[in-house]
Amino acid sequence: MAELTIQWKTLTNVPKIETPVLTGDDAPAAEPAAPAEDAPKSTLERPLFIYVIDPGGASGGFDQVEKVILEDDRVRLGCRAFDAIKMTPEDVKADPMLGEKAGKEVPRFIFVTADMKTTKVLEGSQLKLGETWSTMKATANKHYKQDLDKVIKDLKSVLVEYDKIGKALSVLEDKEKRGADKGLSASEKKEIEAERAELDARQKKADELKAKVTELKPKA
Repeated sequence: MAELTIQWKTLTNVPKIETPVLTGDDAPAAEPAAPAEDAPKSTLERPLFIYVIDPGGASGGFDQVEKVILEDDRVRLGCRAFDAIKMTPEDVKADPMLGEKAGKEVPRFIFVTADMKTTKVLEGSQLKLGETWSTMKATANKHYKQDLDKVIKDLKSVLVEYDKIGKALSVLEDKEKRGADKGLSASEKKEIEAERAELDARQKKADELKAKVTELKPKA
């Protein structure tokens, strides 16, 4: 299922907060500088979830990360709220924002808030499922209005409904195929049409709920 696939990016540097620079006719008229406390906060679109990994995958702890932590549905769905990034330990060390403060062990996770002011490293004995999920929630909840735990619970209920719809649709298609072989009565055709219409309505409702649930909004 696509929703459970983590969309990793492999980068050599973490993203930076870009402030657009306007020139010429696009530049607004000069205005008095706003007080610092009133200045808008600049943030990334999403917080960062960085997976520091040995490209050869030979380091200790790799199986724990790949087969336990990153296989957990909460973590996989929760990654939708982050930019999920893979980096080598050498690239992390060379990155001016991360550098030496971003841990040393491999593998490890680095969580960076969207304002890039807070970094949390999970490595060694801290690299566990419970600690990962707790840190993921705390990092996301600093940036989004919605509570990540509730978002994931709601999204999982949508995925369960998708699964039920898919199974019911498969049964319906089998019924149609068998009916085509032997011939369907008018009442049987009407029953199948009603069942399909019901499934279409459930699919539409599930799609609408998914769109609502996954529309994460940053805090003002």
